[in-house]
Amino acid sequence: MRYFKEKPLQHWYNNNYTKEEKLQIVIDLQNDYENGLLSQETIAWIVNNKRFGEFSCRLIIQDMLKKGIIKKDFTGNFTTEELLTIGKKEYDL
Repeated sequence: MRYFKEKPLQHWYNNNYTKEEKLQIVIDLQNDYENGLLSQETIAWIVNNKRFGEFSCRLIIQDMLKKGIIKKDFTGNFTTEELLTIGKKEYDL
């Protein structure tokens, strides 16, 4: 389970976070991943429960696949091919 301001993360589609709080959550997830503090259980909880930060966790899983840290998605929600195609589209900046 992941907390923000001593409460579990809210759902990604129904939350009242400000833009600053959303940015802080995403930065915290990325920093924890880079420092080895983000567990697979936490990532799976965020993804499986559709909490805010789900897309960031999908990108983290994608990075783990590319680096060979994991062989397949451990959340059970995505195929490896689906995760490896996440990224910028031709119309994205």
